[in-house]
Amino acid sequence: MTDIIIRTLHTAAEMDSAVELQKVYWGENMADLVPANMLLSITRYGGHLHAAYDGDKMVGLLIGFLGADIQPDDSRDAPAQMYVMSKRMVVLPEYRGQKIGERLKQAQGEFAQRHNIQLVLWTFDPLLSRNAYLNLHKLGAVGQKYEKDYFGTDSSNPVLNADRLQVNWWVNHLSLENRPEIDRANVPVVNGVSFTDEGLPVPHEFRMVDSAILRLEIPMEFVPIERIDPDSGKRWRDNIRHAFTELLKADYLATDFVRIENRVFYIFTRNDGTYTFQ
Repeated sequence: MTDIIIRTLHTAAEMDSAVELQKVYWGENMADLVPANMLLSITRYGGHLHAAYDGDKMVGLLIGFLGADIQPDDSRDAPAQMYVMSKRMVVLPEYRGQKIGERLKQAQGEFAQRHNIQLVLWTFDPLLSRNAYLNLHKLGAVGQKYEKDYFGTDSSNPVLNADRLQVNWWVNHLSLENRPEIDRANVPVVNGVSFTDEGLPVPHEFRMVDSAILRLEIPMEFVPIERIDPDSGKRWRDNIRHAFTELLKADYLATDFVRIENRVFYIFTRNDGTYTFQ
C-alpha cells in the first residue's frame, strides 16, 4: 500500500467516485446518498469534499458545506453564526484503523480555520464507541445537543433509524491545546452496567449525581448487541436517550470519551459558557 494522500475533489468524474464510495456504508438506495450533482454544487459554492487516496483508489471521503445557526424567520447576522456542516464521512472497511478518518477531519478543521470559521459540527450515533472516541477524545469536539429520531422513523435504512448526538468542534478553543487533567476513574457514573450470563452488558437506570464531572457508560461494541438481542439494543438506546436528555438539560456537556480497562465512558462537565460563538 502506498502512502495515503488527502486532497480536495472538483471534477464531475470525482463526484461519481464519491457517490460509489458512499454506498459502502449507506447502501444502494439513491435516496440515502448525496448525488453527484449535489456534490458538484457543494464544491462550487463554498463547501468542500476531502478524499483519501491510496494511489489512484479513493478509500475515504468527507463532505462538508457552509451553514449558519439561524432560522428562516431570524433577524440575526448570518456570517456571525457561520459554521461548516460536516455532512458525511466514509472510509473503506479494509482501510479503517489507519487514522484516515482523523486525517480527513483535520483537513476539514484546517479548511474552517483558513476561512475564519469557528465551528465545525456534525452528528453521529452516540452508541458507536469508535466514533465517540475520535470525535470527542482525539479531535476535541463537544456534545452539545441530542436529537431524537434525527432522520424520522420511517426510513427503511437501519443506519437512519436512530437518535443522533450533535458534536460541535470549536476549532480555535483553548481546550484543544490545553486539555485539563482529570482522574476519570474516580468520576461518578450515572448509569453503570451489569452483565448477563451470556456476557451481554445491561444498563442500570440513570441516576443524576451532584458532581462537576460525570461519567456515562456505553457498550464497547454496540452493533453486535443490537443484532444478537434487539430488546437489549432497545434498552441501551432508551437508557442513553434519557441520560443525554437529562444531562444536557442540567447544563452538562459531553466533553470527552475515555476507555478505562475494558469499558468506555462519555465524560460530562458543567457548561462553562466558552463553547459558543465569540
